[in-house]
Amino acid sequence: MSCWRRTAVLRIPAISLGFIYWWEWNEFLEKHDDEFDWEPGCFASAMCDSYDRDAYSRYLANGRGYENWDLLDMNLYPDVVKSVPGPFLDYYLDEIAPLSYEENTYHENDCARPLTQDEKEKYLPPYQKLFPDFTLEKMNDVHYCHYEWYDGSDAPYYY
Repeated sequence: MSCWRRTAVLRIPAISLGFIYWWEWNEFLEKHDDEFDWEPGCFASAMCDSYDRDAYSRYLANGRGYENWDLLDMNLYPDVVKSVPGPFLDYYLDEIAPLSYEENTYHENDCARPLTQDEKEKYLPPYQKLFPDFTLEKMNDVHYCHYEWYDGSDAPYYY
């Protein structure tokens, strides 16, 4: 039995949804907790963000103070190493679990890309259901992500 999974999601940074502070983001997640799930066709917070809170704290400790420690917008702090701002909201499209040994590329085929115009139009309704003022233009901030990940369980072929 494989312990690897292949997941496809539509990912948008919380900042693009209008969240500025951690408390706002956490309040939103709590409000929708019953409807969020890590299953295809559902929204949920991303299982892993690129947001490095430790690096952010070290940066603030070097003379910037801690008054803004709860801001989500890492762009305000350009010295912090980051790939993309987090946290993220994911819309789960598909998951293959377990991923067979033969299909596992160990991240070689992972990708993140902007949506095509057809994809933007196709997936706009779920976003508008959750955020009524969400527009087709805002779909520019949504990216298709396809990745493989190890779920931490034991797999006979892994050893």
